[in-house]
Amino acid sequence: MLYIIVSIVISGVIAYLGDALGTLVGKKRLSLFGMRPRFTALFVAISTGIIITLSTFGIGMMLSDDVRLALFSIDKLKKDIDTLQAESAALSEIKTKLENEKNILSADVERLTTQVKIKETESVAFRKDEPLAITVIKAGQEPKEVMKSITNLIIQLSDHVRRRNVVVKPEIEFFTENKDQLNMMANHIASSSSDLVVGAIAAENIIAGEELGNVRFIILPNDLIFHKDQQIASMEIDGTLDRAEIAKIMQNFMDEINHEVVNVGMIANPLTGSFGSMSYGSMLSFYDMVNKIKELNRKIILIAVVPEDIYAIGPLNVVFRFEETGENLFSTDPKALASSTPKVNSEIASFTSEMLTTSPTTTPTASESLANQ
Repeated sequence: MLYIIVSIVISGVIAYLGDALGTLVGKKRLSLFGMRPRFTALFVAISTGIIITLSTFGIGMMLSDDVRLALFSIDKLKKDIDTLQAESAALSEIKTKLENEKNILSADVERLTTQVKIKETESVAFRKDEPLAITVIKAGQEPKEVMKSITNLIIQLSDHVRRRNVVVKPEIEFFTENKDQLNMMANHIASSSSDLVVGAIAAENIIAGEELGNVRFIILPNDLIFHKDQQIASMEIDGTLDRAEIAKIMQNFMDEINHEVVNVGMIANPLTGSFGSMSYGSMLSFYDMVNKIKELNRKIILIAVVPEDIYAIGPLNVVFRFEETGENLFSTDPKALASSTPKVNSEIASFTSEMLTTSPTTTPTASESLANQ
């Protein structure tokens, strides 16, 4: 801004002086360099314009580096701009190439990660918190008798994991290394006034072909959960619904039973959070029951009953009874079916508690201070 103001002022002053000098030369008919007065006045006017231009450049160069650069380095600037544009184009090309390589590498990493996960999954013999062995030790035994049961549990554990190609150290070596802890566990169990569930679970994923890793031991009371003939759940089901809807309702009902029995004290499967599980592909009798409900074509009450005393370790055996306004329509209990009318589908008799029966499992949250190895 200063450069512009100064240039305007100086240009005005020079123009004024040039005009005054030209007027003076014209009036007095002066002559410079032997020229005629008319040409002398023209020379003064031209000189004034040249002086204005030169003064403008001079002031600009004194006050602005950009003006000096533009006047004396314009060709170099153009050359530098061309060079920078070429370099920019080359860098853009390199950037595009690197981004393509990055995408290829990302895809390779993702593919390799997937392959590693698949390989790890295939090679995992036992998952973390999966039960490895379990037993019930009766109350009132001496520590020596309890130690025999623990020894059998360790042998059962070793045999089980060896069948999955897991490397296990000799039992003698294990007992030698953990003698004090095993004795403490035996004394603790022997001092209990109730039957106890003793189990071993994987504290981490155990890989086939590798040495057996950390194993946790748990001790839980084997309490009586349900008495014989106790009703544990019931629901109303509408036989006028289509078969798919009936099957879905019954499946949800049995899933609820699985989780409810854990809430009242049965030992859950730590991988599923429930006691048992059912497979649609293996439940022929389940669908016989669905068909029977559909044949009735009306609302009935479905009641789940345990035919025997059930303890925390299981197995959970359940039979189902169908009633209508207090009248027993039919039951999946083979004993009840044996004395009932032959109109009941004989295949329903084969529907037993196997749908809700599973191998006893343990839960890691119940582990005690005796957990070891």
